[in-house]
Amino acid sequence: MKKQLLTLLSCLGMGIVLAQTPSPSWTISQNAAFTNTSVGIRFMDAVDPNVVWVVGYDGFAPNRNYNWFSRTINGGSTFTAGTIFPDTSTYVLANMEGVDANTAWVCSYLKSSQAQGAIHRTTNGGANWQNMTAAGMFTNAASFANVVSFFTPSVGMVMGDPINGSFEIWRTTNGGLSWSPVPAANIPSPLPGEYGIVNLYYKQSSSNLWYGTQMGRIYYTNNAGLTWSVSNVGAQTNTVIEIAFTTPNNGIAYVVNAAQQFDVYNTTNGGATWSIISPAPANVGRNDIVGVPGTNQFVSFGAGTGNQIVSFSTNNGVSWTDYGSVNIQYLTGDFVNSSTGWAGSFSDNTNPNVGGIWKYNGAAIQGTVAPTAAFTMPANLCLTGSSATLQLNNSSTGSPAPTYSWSSSPAGGSLSSPTASTPVLTFTAPGNYTVVLRANNAAGTNSTALVINVQACSLPTVNFAVTSGTICNNGAFTATNTSNGGSPAPSYSWSAIPSAGVTFSPSSLAMNPSIKAATPGTYTIVLEATNSQGVVTYTQSVNVVSCLPAVDFTVPSTFFRCNDPANRMQTINGSTSTNGAMSYTWSIQPTSGVSIAPPGVNGNNILVAFTNTAITNYSITLRAANASGTTIATKGFTVDYLCLGVQENYDLSFLLDVYPNPAHDQFNVRMPRHNEPAKVRVVNLVGALVFEDKSSKEVISINMSNRPKGVYFVTIEVNGQKATKRLVIE
Repeated sequence: MKKQLLTLLSCLGMGIVLAQTPSPSWTISQNAAFTNTSVGIRFMDAVDPNVVWVVGYDGFAPNRNYNWFSRTINGGSTFTAGTIFPDTSTYVLANMEGVDANTAWVCSYLKSSQAQGAIHRTTNGGANWQNMTAAGMFTNAASFANVVSFFTPSVGMVMGDPINGSFEIWRTTNGGLSWSPVPAANIPSPLPGEYGIVNLYYKQSSSNLWYGTQMGRIYYTNNAGLTWSVSNVGAQTNTVIEIAFTTPNNGIAYVVNAAQQFDVYNTTNGGATWSIISPAPANVGRNDIVGVPGTNQFVSFGAGTGNQIVSFSTNNGVSWTDYGSVNIQYLTGDFVNSSTGWAGSFSDNTNPNVGGIWKYNGAAIQGTVAPTAAFTMPANLCLTGSSATLQLNNSSTGSPAPTYSWSSSPAGGSLSSPTASTPVLTFTAPGNYTVVLRANNAAGTNSTALVINVQACSLPTVNFAVTSGTICNNGAFTATNTSNGGSPAPSYSWSAIPSAGVTFSPSSLAMNPSIKAATPGTYTIVLEATNSQGVVTYTQSVNVVSCLPAVDFTVPSTFFRCNDPANRMQTINGSTSTNGAMSYTWSIQPTSGVSIAPPGVNGNNILVAFTNTAITNYSITLRAANASGTTIATKGFTVDYLCLGVQENYDLSFLLDVYPNPAHDQFNVRMPRHNEPAKVRVVNLVGALVFEDKSSKEVISINMSNRPKGVYFVTIEVNGQKATKRLVIE
């Protein structure tokens, strides 16, 4: 089962509530503003010293499905709570990650199937959540969504269980507007039966991320998810349950071994190899572990019987020091720098407005750590008039705090101060510029570089054309995007008014989607183009009509068959369709004494066999169906047996020749060889006799000049047998 592992304790619930004594370093009690009592913090992501996102659950019923979240933008002084989804029956949350004060992402899987899943984003502080799942993402029956994470506001990744022999990993470089699958060749193959675990990952910088599996392995990337490596954490019977790093090299992993015992491993080479810490360290919290940015210190959080602890390690997890607290369950935690961190616990069991989160208020954490240079800036920047300015966002780490050196090339970009922590960069000409940051402290030097495209920006010209001709309901038509211009290049989104029953394939974000409307009517197709300069919309009205097939066929009013065991009725199918291929179904009523071979045949001609010898009225029905629906035509006819008392000879009918046929005033009857006079009879469609004679001639001529035009039947009786031919007089 791919469930979140909250250490060895599964989902922790509230037990007996005892008097609590916080640690001197964790005395600030905060409340996430959930309305229930005893709400526990399941996920926590601290974005900066002011912004924290959390997900909660009911400690009295921890196994129920919840979609509660809360957010602070003032360092935890106040939180605002809400719900992510309108119900708890569709999705189960796998993880949450914040990007800034307004933007956060959640990954979830389907509750009904316990598989597949989706990713959703908010850009307005949680007021609304939009499904950002790409076409083809998590659609395989074996798919399972585990993690969504962003290295920068633009670059992110999604990880799901293996499908088709590879972990399902997708990347975005435009803030989640579009996603592309990472090629299987870039991801080491999973072991048979291996899968990921929800929320089991750790991101240490804008490039490095690790995730674990239930087969004692950790996958890791150092280039923001472009390529991956994998390593073993002890035996493949281990299950990885927690991962944390303080630097790109130094990390700790918790595992549960085959004997269901808790073990701790560490690495000093970025996760390429792992060493067990034996015996398992004392005073380590088993619920969660984080690295404190810019230091060499890890902080662990524990809950449940015998492990209600918050502690720290400065030697890569070998030994741990208890911060000192009593009867407080620490479910999760996060730090944003050496002096700002939070620990998630349970709110009060009687007053929902009390407690639930503890904030670190101890001394700034010290430690000598080599710097990691890191900063963010947009991939594109627009010139406003003759210049463009940009505030650089420095997220470098190191202890003691590094000094900085910035540079930009080629000429055309100038820095307000090349040694400031967050200088302002000004550009006066368009072009591609490389910005380099060097971070230095007593432990070493590190550098990183990013490229920005400075350009004269403009809104795009938006237009599209739809397939010409009739547009049928449930029939696909193509919208061809003919938009042009726009700098930077825009992203596109399609919609319809009204939207009910309208689908865009492969998705509403496709360049040239195929569109279907289920119901006839007038629709407004809307194309939105968005870039940094704004949104431009173009609309076009389309009329969708019902394109039911036109159905018709012909059948004589009377058949004269005389016990012919296999009569071919030549039905003429005049059906037409303007909405794709048609399917046909024939039926006859009553069903006794008649059959269609084969039953339910599709096509123009059907073979009808009559087995009774009585005059019978039948109705024949043709159903023609296409994408728009089904049309039905029904016609009646009579089967008559003229030669009562005389056996119809099927072979004799092939020897009888009536010509010319069609005829005008006169026709000839060539009779088979016979040794006695043959009786010749001519009847009209209603069975009235118009000619009768006996003749021994081989050929006789019959004049019909005084008879109306129409269909007649010529019958001969000879040697106790009978044959009939159809004749048309024009």
